[in-house]
Amino acid sequence: MAGGKVSVRQKMINMMYLVLTALLALNVSAEILKAFHMVEVSMDRAGMNIDKKNENTLKQIDKYHKEISPADPKGKEAYDKAMQVKQIADEGVKYFATLKEQLITAGGGRKDGDPDGEVAEASNMEKHANLMINQGKGKEVKNKINELREKILAFVPADKRAEIKSDLITEEPKKGTWESEMFEHTPLAAVVAIISKIQNDIKNTEAQVLDYLKGSIKEDVLIIDKLEAKIIPNNGTYITIGNKYSADIFLAASSSRTNPDITVNGAKVKVEGGVGKYEVSPQSEGENKFKAVIITQDAQGKPKRDEVEGSYFALKPLAVISATKMNVVYIGLENPISVSVPGVSAREVQVTCSSGGTLKKDKQDGTYLLTVGGSEKEVTITANVNGKTMGFQKYRVRPIPKPMPQLGSIAQSGSYSAGEIRAANFVITALKDFAFEGVNFTTLRWTLIYQPKRGDGKFAPGQGTNITGEAKALLNLAKPGDTYTLTGVSAQGPAGAVQLPSSLTVTVRQ
Repeated sequence: MAGGKVSVRQKMINMMYLVLTALLALNVSAEILKAFHMVEVSMDRAGMNIDKKNENTLKQIDKYHKEISPADPKGKEAYDKAMQVKQIADEGVKYFATLKEQLITAGGGRKDGDPDGEVAEASNMEKHANLMINQGKGKEVKNKINELREKILAFVPADKRAEIKSDLITEEPKKGTWESEMFEHTPLAAVVAIISKIQNDIKNTEAQVLDYLKGSIKEDVLIIDKLEAKIIPNNGTYITIGNKYSADIFLAASSSRTNPDITVNGAKVKVEGGVGKYEVSPQSEGENKFKAVIITQDAQGKPKRDEVEGSYFALKPLAVISATKMNVVYIGLENPISVSVPGVSAREVQVTCSSGGTLKKDKQDGTYLLTVGGSEKEVTITANVNGKTMGFQKYRVRPIPKPMPQLGSIAQSGSYSAGEIRAANFVITALKDFAFEGVNFTTLRWTLIYQPKRGDGKFAPGQGTNITGEAKALLNLAKPGDTYTLTGVSAQGPAGAVQLPSSLTVTVRQ
């Protein structure tokens, strides 16, 4: 507000509003933080499945080297390299496990001491940013990722490395640094999920190199001493409605030369290199269970049936759209709007507004300024990723509240001393209790009416903020029992000129 003193009551109202706004912001962010924890849990489960696959691949290489063809030098060479790859990958996974535990401990540990629970200070953005950015740990992490990629891929000939699709990459963004984009202005829950992803990237790269080493052996190996059906999700077990759940279904000891018949819930599944490729688009929320049946032939050519059950969870779209200031948007203002989709970069989210509103990007990714006209009663903000709707939110369109008239330091009707009334030198139009800071109204016109306790009344018209000489002369006449009324006040605001709905009436205290 411009000019004048703020009463103690008004200070309390302003403080209560700030607290309410902060609580609303916390409620919105809690949904995002929970989503990040769910991503972390899904990543950890997927990592366990990758570990089992890598363990089986190592067993096949070891079986060939020690039992099937111990005289083949390629078998020992492949086994020695595989063990080195495993050691490098294990050390890398351990490094990031230690880092993740360090960050979780710094963030207050897990809630209620539950090892599988959410991080206590999941929304904290300062502690890990200080470690990663200010103390340089982020550069060390970046170098570690690049080092692991080079060490693991070194076991594949240079002309074959393009076949290894590794996600162990640290591409520099167009602006800033890799470590800044990953760890700065990011809640701790998201950083923990990112580290879980990096651990899986290490395991996936290890898996591809182990598969290459297994393929380099003279004979394809099919170990049939133990057949175990497996389902390996490719994109986690928590799927938003509108996206696809994808999984690999196969026998852990299967050979790429043996394509079994695979069905899921009775429907045949496409098989490539012995691996069933299962995809489905969930239509409803909750857990979705399915049963896979794998038919192979044993050494005598007789069919052998294996069954395995799997499940995935379908979630509602996780886009979070919120008005930064309030739950309505105002005509004539640039209303700040933030849009995010957990697990998706803000640059990949397309945000649109329905008719009646116009969006433009603000300074930070994921933030926008929304302007609305007076012809629509509500507007809809929609978030899309790769052409798929991830969420939408409707907002009511309202005019900016009208300001209140103020005579000098007198902001509300009542009784005042003659000295307070005579001291008034300006007329302002103050907008009180409004969420937006810096929204001002400029006084246009007004009329001051003076009614003495005895005698005829007088009035003085005025324009602008400053008290005119005629009005000042009336104020100087103030005596106990006299009444002053500031009426007919108009002001210029962001959406145009407005007529104030109320007047200000003060009485000279006896």
